Amino acid sequence: MNRAQVFRIVKWLYMHLTHVTVENEDQIPKEGPVIITLNHLSRLDFPALIMIERYNDIYCVAGDTYRTFPVFGKMIDDADMIWIDRTKADFAAIKRIMTELKNGNVIALAPEGTRSKTQALLQGKEGVTMIASKTRVPLISLGVIGTEKWMDAIKHFHKPRITLRFGPTFELPRIDPENREESLRTATDEVMCRIGALLPDHYHGFYKDNPRISELREEWKARGDLILPEG
Repeated sequence: MNRAQVFRIVKWLYMHLTHVTVENEDQIPKEGPVIITLNHLSRLDFPALIMIERYNDIYCVAGDTYRTFPVFGKMIDDADMIWIDRTKADFAAIKRIMTELKNGNVIALAPEGTRSKTQALLQGKEGVTMIASKTRVPLISLGVIGTEKWMDAIKHFHKPRITLRFGPTFELPRIDPENREESLRTATDEVMCRIGALLPDHYHGFYKDNPRISELREEWKARGDLILPEG
């Protein structure tokens, strides 16, 4: 199969086997490079992006452990997604990410680096922050809700209900070379809190009660043009 064929199959599956709601999609730039940062609950998270308008431009980053999966691994390969070795600094993957951004495409990354087994946010890793700092590409946060319940829904003959909730685009400040470690951590926490602000409170995990989440929600509520978590 080629990339277009994989996308058609995945879109058909999501349209017929799930209920996907996309909120605040108008926040996604219509063109040009952008990095989507999302929480990672299940294997359904990244494929669900097939339901947004710019799906043709998206290149997701997948852990190379999935390469051994007979069907899933082959579909990722055929869709020309980006494999990354999470056990090391994978410079080949980073180079490919930079190339796709330079070509004006969309990169989807989970800053947590792996699926959350707690069904809530893990502490973010600094890879996304370093890429954003080097490329000066805008980011957009995405809160994924409901994918962790897909198996239970199917067992009860229900379609999984999935919500993709986007936030406003933003840019990170340049990393301070004289205070690199603290600068990277502060920027990474900002990325994660922006994801958290789009999620119901029980998803906050490591960032539970972080005041930045409340600040962002108040800031975004004042805009009046975003769908946000209730409460």
